[in-house]
Amino acid sequence: MFQRAVSLRIVTVFVGVSICLLVGARPLFAQTCSDVPVCSSAVFCSGFEEGSKAIWDDYDGNPDSTNLLMSDAGPCNTSGNHVMRMRAPAGRGAADLVKVLPSTHDRLYARWYQKWEPGYDFSAQNHGGGFHAGDRGFLGSSGNRPTGADWYTAWFEPLAGSWSGQNLTGIPHFYSYYRGMYQQCSNPSGDCYGDSIPCMYDEGSFFCTKPADRERVMPQAFQAGRWYCIEIMLDGGAPSSTGAGATGAQDFWIDNVEYGPWTNLWHRTTSNLKINIFWMNQFFHGDHSIQGVLLDDVVVSTTRVGCHGSSTSAPNPPTNLRIVSTN
Repeated sequence: MFQRAVSLRIVTVFVGVSICLLVGARPLFAQTCSDVPVCSSAVFCSGFEEGSKAIWDDYDGNPDSTNLLMSDAGPCNTSGNHVMRMRAPAGRGAADLVKVLPSTHDRLYARWYQKWEPGYDFSAQNHGGGFHAGDRGFLGSSGNRPTGADWYTAWFEPLAGSWSGQNLTGIPHFYSYYRGMYQQCSNPSGDCYGDSIPCMYDEGSFFCTKPADRERVMPQAFQAGRWYCIEIMLDGGAPSSTGAGATGAQDFWIDNVEYGPWTNLWHRTTSNLKINIFWMNQFFHGDHSIQGVLLDDVVVSTTRVGCHGSSTSAPNPPTNLRIVSTN
């Protein structure tokens, strides 16, 4: 949903001199639910108002059974708005949206709104989506450590189940494959399952052995039936053949609250490996609820976008001040 609306207000300030100025309550793009200003310079945007799914690049064409464009008031409670509903088929399987980006990048940000439908079962083992660097054939790969020259990725998703006696169901994290992954590697030469960033599986006894990769603040578990503003960032960082000097980074924000960044990650061995795919995905390993997720207002950008009604930077100082009286 992209919407145009701007409201300005007159503010009179008395500090020895009475001043009348015209000033917005917030920076222009953040005053409403409109993404039009940020989309003018973004890498990719979709408010699901295109009238079709042709803007996406899925091989299966996104059938309505898994990917339904539907009317919904969305995160801004707007009549006539449309969203994407993703529901994975019963059993092991997925529903997704793939966007092959028009350009490649070392660092990218994405912001979208997501609502888990009422009745969604967060306890079902699942995987999400996010940014992918490398050949599309590696998209969704698992079980092997990337070489650093072929691919790396960070999938944003809610955890399911308990680890070390702690229930982590519904708590968000990145599930990441990259050259320096280490948390679930039975064979350091290659056999690995994704790292959890931040790592919350234990207190450092087995999985979470690098303190820098652990949580700063424990994220809150997602709840069904409400919209969340989700933002992620993936930075390939400096390439390294050994991991020394690697500067890769991952970060996420939920409703404007930042939970990272996690830095000095060894994502790649060559600067030729760049982020080229944005992937919205819902995969389940087995049984799960019929209910899925609703998505809206997707933006991929080279800078942080922020949520509707907020700013990622300080507002500019007021201009066009006019003295109307003196005391």
